[in-house]
Amino acid sequence: MSDTPEEKTGNTVVVVQQAPSSAVGICALVFAILGIFIFAIIFVPLSLILSIIAIMKKQYGWGICALILALIAAFTSPTILILLGMSSMF
Repeated sequence: MSDTPEEKTGNTVVVVQQAPSSAVGICALVFAILGIFIFAIIFVPLSLILSIIAIMKKQYGWGICALILALIAAFTSPTILILLGMSSMF
């Protein structure tokens, strides 16, 4: 066994992996809930976009819940129904 400087200095590499964040799914769900109660014309499209992004990022629970709530908000909003021309159906 030789005592060369290369053998005595061992480099240790530490890899830190962060858990994936579910911020997009949470934001989608918050916007969907806000869309049910206030300003659906603003919050429902944001929630739909963010819920699709959340599903694409494999945040299935948050994304699907937000998608369902956004659809409920869209069908209970008179403004969105008028814009879609569906107000005469109900």
